Amino acid sequence: MKALLIKELLVIWRQGKFMLLFALLYSIMAVTGSGYFLTGFSVIFMSMLPITVMGFDERSKWDHYAVTMPYSRKDIVLSKYIFSATSAFTAIIVYIIASIVKLYVEKQTPDFRSLINQSILMLSAGLFFSTVNLPVMFKFGVDKGRMWFILLTVIIAGGISSLLTFINTDSIQIESFVQRITPVLLTFISLGLLSLSALISIKIFERKEL
Repeated sequence: MKALLIKELLVIWRQGKFMLLFALLYSIMAVTGSGYFLTGFSVIFMSMLPITVMGFDERSKWDHYAVTMPYSRKDIVLSKYIFSATSAFTAIIVYIIASIVKLYVEKQTPDFRSLINQSILMLSAGLFFSTVNLPVMFKFGVDKGRMWFILLTVIIAGGISSLLTFINTDSIQIESFVQRITPVLLTFISLGLLSLSALISIKIFERKEL
């Protein structure tokens, strides 16, 4: 598993190092402006780096070679999920460090509770994209999978928007609801959905003909 994770990192560094650097840069820039947008963007972007690696893997026929190595298909799938979660977590850590440095430079007292809550919310958003995206990619491949992912995203976003409109829920009520969800609960929900997604991807990849 360790070797597979090193391979993921080497591929993204050699083939897409600028994407990695830009994502981390956005995490730093987030503390100076539209924090939620830039932080959310960087976390989601980082969590989807395995998709970029999967694209390179498909073109190089990596999966055909990987299954001949002493790794199970389960290991190959889990390496993508671990790399995705680690990448998103890295973006969050960079954001937290940059935020603390900025506050100390401005001689302000850091509100660590608020900072951690924001970070968990953004991390959960990034993991949600991986939760939805990775099973689709394992099923259809990167090229076809992207179209399906866009379709699913539109359906989910449209469904949530329609539901909120139907029950007359405004943004203040939504914000109040989110604030009532403890970080611990949100973390468990995100990890639970990600674990379920991983199980689905494992089943898909084990049945896939290479």
